[in-house]
Amino acid sequence: MPAQPPTVLVVEASPDARDAILAQLATRGYRVAVAPDGETALAEVAAHRPDAVLLADELPGMAGAEVLDRLRADDELAAVPVIMLTRGGDREALLGALRRGAHDYVVAPFDPAELDARVIAALRVKALHDQLVEANRRLAAQAMTDELTGLANRRHGAHELDRAVALAVRHGAGHALALVRVDVDRFKSINDTHGHQAGDDVLAEIARRLAASVRGGDELARWGGDEFVAILPATEREGALRVAERMRASVAAAPVLVAGAEIPVTISVGWAHWVGDTPDDLLARADRSLYAAKDGGRDTVRPVR
Repeated sequence: MPAQPPTVLVVEASPDARDAILAQLATRGYRVAVAPDGETALAEVAAHRPDAVLLADELPGMAGAEVLDRLRADDELAAVPVIMLTRGGDREALLGALRRGAHDYVVAPFDPAELDARVIAALRVKALHDQLVEANRRLAAQAMTDELTGLANRRHGAHELDRAVALAVRHGAGHALALVRVDVDRFKSINDTHGHQAGDDVLAEIARRLAASVRGGDELARWGGDEFVAILPATEREGALRVAERMRASVAAAPVLVAGAEIPVTISVGWAHWVGDTPDDLLARADRSLYAAKDGGRDTVRPVR
């Protein structure tokens, strides 16, 4: 799908001045929105997030400087570049607008080439800002995500467990919280027999099945290697057992198909219910139940004893 052209909002009370600016912008193929006053402009920016705003300093009801102040006071709108349109050309007023956060200004009568150049520069700044925001978003997601499975990684999972326990502490001992630990049975033999790439494919498929088994409010993380942890907020013991059993059954239901080979896979599952202990203690108790499941023959679920 081709990229949409940038959107420019023109905030101008004078119909003649507005029409002249719109005609100029039309030659560039921009999408254009208009607002005749400050209140309408603020509503347009909040609703449609234009890529640049051409803002007249003289407006009915609310001066352009106040509109600029309100835009810059809103963290979600502060990045939208604003070009002030001024008829006075007062140096102090123009400098004041720049100090307030205006990206640029144009003095009437507007030279078409100058207006065009300043809009292009503002749009370039907005595009670079958006690219930086997207890059930071991707980096943040990568820092929290396990690359192989797409699940939360251990670091993010541990953070969510700390948060869940803190919330439980705040609400008291009656607050329900459960933790499930999962380990793939005999995973080393899968790597030894089929190779590490096949092992990675198996882990990715197990992660998909486990993710389909937990509920929307649960947090599933790859804890490392072939081990997974699920944090189950607001979950009583009976609910934890149901989720744990559903996770086990989802993996055992069918072999994993890798490069034409059907690889039977099962998991052992241990779980523990929060009883006022720390995140580390809760993990340790769930780990003991996981070892009990291993000792109990694998492909089984054990609660903590």
